[in-house]
Amino acid sequence: MRPKSIAKLPSNVAKRFGSKISTSTFLNQLPHLLSTELNDAAKVGATRLRTFGPEFDTLVNSDMIKWVVTESGELIVGAARKNSVEISHAFLTNGRVMRAAGEANIAASGGTRIGIEITNHSGHFMPSQESLMIGVEAFKKIGVTF
Repeated sequence: MRPKSIAKLPSNVAKRFGSKISTSTFLNQLPHLLSTELNDAAKVGATRLRTFGPEFDTLVNSDMIKWVVTESGELIVGAARKNSVEISHAFLTNGRVMRAAGEANIAASGGTRIGIEITNHSGHFMPSQESLMIGVEAFKKIGVTF
């Protein structure tokens, strides 16, 4: 694991989400479940979104989503549940290392996207509180402000 390096944030952002961004990466803590989780996700037709057009807006308006920021900085999102099956963060990364992960509640309408809630909750990767800012910044790049 690489050592943490921490960056300072503007005070308005730091006040809401904490004052540091972690550059650590996080490993899947439950790799023995990956094969089953990938199979379960495939059976229910779970998808990973890497583009953020109308399909993203439909997804976020339907329910809570799961999100990850990969080691390379790519934001990937998907449904938290599909057909009563929980979709794991490990599905979104295909089990690979990530920089941040969590869940989010977002509303989208007419080209406007509003972040209602974002967390760093991931039982598979157990990301740090500091990593949450990586997610906040990734969503900001696609027009979602929390």
